[in-house]
Amino acid sequence: MEPASGDDDLSLLRAWQAGSTAAGRALIARHYASVYRFFFAKVSGDACEDLAQGTFEALCRRRDAYRGGSSSFKGFLFGIARNKLLEYIRHRSRLGPTFDPATGSAIDPATEGSLSSLLADRQIEHVVSQALRGLSLDDRIVLELKEYEQLTARELAELFAVPGGTMAGRIARARQRLREATELLLAQPDLRDSQVRDLDSAMRSIGDKIEGYLRDRK
Repeated sequence: MEPASGDDDLSLLRAWQAGSTAAGRALIARHYASVYRFFFAKVSGDACEDLAQGTFEALCRRRDAYRGGSSSFKGFLFGIARNKLLEYIRHRSRLGPTFDPATGSAIDPATEGSLSSLLADRQIEHVVSQALRGLSLDDRIVLELKEYEQLTARELAELFAVPGGTMAGRIARARQRLREATELLLAQPDLRDSQVRDLDSAMRSIGDKIEGYLRDRK
């Protein structure tokens, strides 16, 4: 699911910063699906579109703030996306019971229904998806960006502005909480005979299906 190398991103960004609107359009097109996937199943469809658009509008305003160096463009971009999601959460949490601030997920039957339908042929994927929805927002962001978008621990550390060692521990704890939440769901009577052997594989499969769904929408 990696759209391009970091060097290609940096070349496009430098051209954009120098005034090439074509380079800016190419960079946005390259990453639009990944940013949309970041919001997918966390918010409703309309909000997902708005948040993706808002992320790239913010990137347009802040493109000169990215200086390259040891930091990655993807980490910079998803940092903007995370901030947009947090702004959305703060706004929605003031509106009433349609939003669950404990998990940072919209309680939207249409959103849950669309993802359930997408994962209907693999019960374990559906269970892992449900377990993800029960995690804290930052745990979910860490795991999804690592598995769906292949961000490294270093890139995630930059995104969250924490030391690399801190992020490594955070990834391990988030993965453990996901495993515990998954096993708790699998202990339910109707799922008792199921088991998850490889959480990373299940998450990658979920990411691939979301990517396929978004590709088919075009």
